[in-house]
Amino acid sequence: MFPVLFSIGKVSISSFGFFLAAAFLYSIFLIWRQARAAEMDEERVLDLSLLTFLGGFLGARVYFILENLQFFGLDIVKMFHFLKYPGVSFWGGFLGGWISLYYLSRRFKLDFWQMADIGSVAFLGGLIVADIGCLLGGCSVGIKSSFLGIEMVGVVDKRFPVQLLEAVLFSLILLKIWPSVTHFHLRGKIVSSVLIFIGIVKFATEFLRDSQGTGFIFSIVLIALGIAVLYKVVNVSLRSGKRDFTKDLKNLVSFPIRFVRNKQLRVDIFQKLHKSWYNYMVNFSWKWKILAKNLSFNRLLRRIHVRPKIENS
Repeated sequence: MFPVLFSIGKVSISSFGFFLAAAFLYSIFLIWRQARAAEMDEERVLDLSLLTFLGGFLGARVYFILENLQFFGLDIVKMFHFLKYPGVSFWGGFLGGWISLYYLSRRFKLDFWQMADIGSVAFLGGLIVADIGCLLGGCSVGIKSSFLGIEMVGVVDKRFPVQLLEAVLFSLILLKIWPSVTHFHLRGKIVSSVLIFIGIVKFATEFLRDSQGTGFIFSIVLIALGIAVLYKVVNVSLRSGKRDFTKDLKNLVSFPIRFVRNKQLRVDIFQKLHKSWYNYMVNFSWKWKILAKNLSFNRLLRRIHVRPKIENS
């Protein structure tokens, strides 16, 4: 769509590069916000985050080069001239960041699972902004589609905006888990949820991409890793009342049969759904009233020191 966002003289700023920098800043903000809420040493956490980001970026670039080795060949200039030849890999960034975080958290003597919780939320936030840059820059293009199809740079025919869909889904996930992030939670629970959600989204959107590769495999690995973290790390934190994976899997498989046969189960589920929907609407209505009150016209006039018109009685 817009591979070049703007130019300053002879220097052109690419959309993808600009939004990648914005994604980094947004991720750092999320890390700082979580570290402050957890009353951690913010400087140490930010230092660890910067080094982890560098490791993730290096992994993303190396993986992208390996995927496009025919184009780069052995040209070192092409490989590391990011402004002229932009491109990174999500899976390479994930692997590089995860390995860097595991190694550096030990060097900094910080709890790995606590840092993984913080880093996973920041990673999710960065993906939202980076996907927008990917949409404008024309990377990870979608399949040919007349429905909601848009023109993408470097390809013919209109393409489905899979990057925008991903950004919306990741935004909803971030809004969903954020209340748990800023309050007490078991270490490892946030990262397990993020891994599972990202794996599900990536697996679903892989069908909408023009070039389908190892995304399906990595998505399944991501979901399995999230489930493993949930049952290992969280169970260790619980100590009592541990969850049994075999029992949960058996319940999940047998749920459709129990749902059809057991009338009371259906009633209980529908009552819970109705209660959840009611609570959601009440909460939404309450927040909307507060927002409308804060955005009232008279309040705006008072903020800019303009006296509202007083009607004569």
